[in-house]
Amino acid sequence: MNLKTAAFYFAFLAKKSIVECTPFVSQHNTNKCLLVRGGESAEAEATTTEVPTIEEEEQPKSTLPDIDSLIFRARKPGDGSESDPDQLPSRFLMMQKGNREKAKVAFEHHLQWREEHQVDDILKRPHPKFDLCKSMFPVYIPGLDQQNHIVVVQRVGLIDKEYGNKHGISGDDLIMHYIYMVEYCWNILDSAPGAVMTTVMDLKGVRMKTIRDGQIRGFLNKFVGTMSNNYPNRSNKTLIINAPHWINTAYRLVKPLLRSSTRAKISILNGGKVQDQMLIDILGADHTPRELLNDPSLIPSTEEDGHSGHVMSDIEKEMRDLCIASLEKHGETMLPVHFFWDWKECCSRSAEGRYANDG
Repeated sequence: MNLKTAAFYFAFLAKKSIVECTPFVSQHNTNKCLLVRGGESAEAEATTTEVPTIEEEEQPKSTLPDIDSLIFRARKPGDGSESDPDQLPSRFLMMQKGNREKAKVAFEHHLQWREEHQVDDILKRPHPKFDLCKSMFPVYIPGLDQQNHIVVVQRVGLIDKEYGNKHGISGDDLIMHYIYMVEYCWNILDSAPGAVMTTVMDLKGVRMKTIRDGQIRGFLNKFVGTMSNNYPNRSNKTLIINAPHWINTAYRLVKPLLRSSTRAKISILNGGKVQDQMLIDILGADHTPRELLNDPSLIPSTEEDGHSGHVMSDIEKEMRDLCIASLEKHGETMLPVHFFWDWKECCSRSAEGRYANDG
C-alpha cells in the first residue's frame, strides 16, 4: 500500500468517524422512606401535645433499570420525527443535507438494520462476550469531557487479532459489542436526541503493515460504515492521537476534499506535551485516562491504578453491571477472559504495536 492509497483510506476513516460518532449522573443513590410513629392516636397527639416523630431511614435502591424494560426504538420523542411528514429523525435529514428522498432511503435502511440485528432490545439480551470483546479491542468510556459530552476511547493500535481468533471473537462480534455500548450511551447515559460524543482514536502501534492486514482493514471499514450509516451526526470532536507522521502527510493530501465543518472536528496529534495538554484541556483531568498520556504524572494516580494505568470509570462499571444482570436473568454467565499475566510482556507488546500487527 503506497502513501496515496493510505491517504485516502485514512480520509475515509476520519470523515466517517465524524459522521458517527444529560450529563451522566451516577445511579448509586438511595430511596428515602419516611416512617411516622404514633399509630391511630398520632394525629390527636400532634394537635394537643407535639408533632409526631418522623424519622428518615435510607433504604438501598436498585442501581439498575428493569431488564425487561430495555427496549429502545429508532424514533425518540424530540428527535424531529413527531413533526416530520415522513416521521424522519432530524439527524437523518442532516446527514443527507436536507435531501428528503435520500433521507427516507437512509432511514428505511436503518430500520431494516435494527430489525435484522435486533438492536432495539440489544441491552435486554445477554452479552456473554462483553469482557472478551473489550480485551480484543480496547474501547471504553472514561467519563465526560469538559462540555459534558460522553467520551469514547478507541485504541486501534491494540486490536489483538490473535487473541480474537483464539477465543472465537469475530469482527461482527466486535461491531455488535460497540453497538451495545452506543445504545447504552444514547438510551441510558444521555437520551437527548441531539447528544454528541467526543472520540479519542489512539493510533499508537499502528503501522503501514497494520493497514495492509486485510482482516483488520476489512473490520475497520465495516465498523466505521456501520456507525456512520446508523448513528449520524453524533460527533462533537475526534482526537486522533499518537498518529505516525506518515498519517499527517496522508491527511494533508485529502484535507482539501473535506468539508470545513468536518475539518474543524478533527485534530491529529503526534504525541508529546502538546497532545497531553490538549487531552487534559478537552477531556478534563478527572476523565483523561492516564495510559493515554506521554507523561502520566500530569494526573495523580489512584489506588485503583494497575500496571497498565487503566481504571474502569463508574460508567463502565455500571454498564458491565447491567450486562451481568441480563446474563443472570437469562441463566447465563460471562465468558472467561485470559489475560497476559506477565504484565511486562503485555506492556512490551503494547509499546511495539504487536497487538494490531501479530499474524
